Amino acid sequence: MPRKPTLTARKAKEQLAAMAREADPSSKIPTLSTLSKKLDIHPSTVFRILRDLAAEGIVWQSPNGRFHPASGRAQQVKGLPVCFIGREIWQWSRLYQEMLSGISEVCSANGSSLVLLSVPTLIRQTSPTQKPKFASPKTQKSELEKLIPLIPRNCGGILFDHLWHDTALALHHLMPATPKVQLLHGTTKWMPVAAPNFEAATDLCRDFINKNHIDHTILVSPFANDPAVDFHIGVLTRALAPYHPVTLEFAEVSGNLSRLVKKKPKCHICFICPEDNTAKVLFEEIQASEKLKATVSLLGTQGTGVLSAPAPRLRFDFRRLGRSAAAEVLLGQTSKPPSPSFVSNATS
Repeated sequence: MPRKPTLTARKAKEQLAAMAREADPSSKIPTLSTLSKKLDIHPSTVFRILRDLAAEGIVWQSPNGRFHPASGRAQQVKGLPVCFIGREIWQWSRLYQEMLSGISEVCSANGSSLVLLSVPTLIRQTSPTQKPKFASPKTQKSELEKLIPLIPRNCGGILFDHLWHDTALALHHLMPATPKVQLLHGTTKWMPVAAPNFEAATDLCRDFINKNHIDHTILVSPFANDPAVDFHIGVLTRALAPYHPVTLEFAEVSGNLSRLVKKKPKCHICFICPEDNTAKVLFEEIQASEKLKATVSLLGTQGTGVLSAPAPRLRFDFRRLGRSAAAEVLLGQTSKPPSPSFVSNATS
């Protein structure tokens, strides 16, 4: 159990917080040895207090380890590079293309370069609708160890692909002392996560089911072991429990729609797809049959731009999510997770 701060430490924290709030934005917080003498406490205690104040957003620790008033952070990170550590460019999904576009906007405005460090084995997928192969946590850790020396030492912030497991992210302490954020999904054990509001999507799904008088709901699982997709399916399963949804693999559904419909005669069936590439394939299969179009609905919920009119779908602003993630690591600015909107029979 952590020890409670002593009265001396609590007073020192109050003094340091007041000093940081009143300091000129361009100034630096005095060194640990200077503060230790001034406050009459050990340098390690000063360091712990400053780290606590950094977590509270009162001071900011630059990549070189020095502490600054939080108000001066924008000046200190001007022009510093931002590093994205994840999949290879050719494996970027539409979702990642949109997020990295938003990240690039913030980097450009800050005069920062975007450094891409990729791992070929993080994900291997021959086509968007084929089952991908993901690197094991052990392999991820080994690959990340190789990349750490390549991270710029004066990095302004580091962004991680959502596929990184906590086993690998535990190496964060070996990286530059700079803010780090995981994109799209994560446990938050080692760093904050910039993720969309998947829970908000469930209200729109319920509205769709009710308004369209759906009798039978099927959740389509595209593939397993993608943390964000698995989480999304879990959220939908719990939220839609009153409708008794059935979960099927994409391979069980694609090419078998007519057979599945025959099992539920006189029912209006809705397929809910939390991955837009597979949703697009199923929607095209439904549209190709007049009989299916009359009895089957499909709702895509991942929220990328892959699925388009006239397919009913949810839409997340992943570019905005990317901008938020970059602003968080560079400037310490946090924002609410983006919620989806419902789009149907119109271009997004």
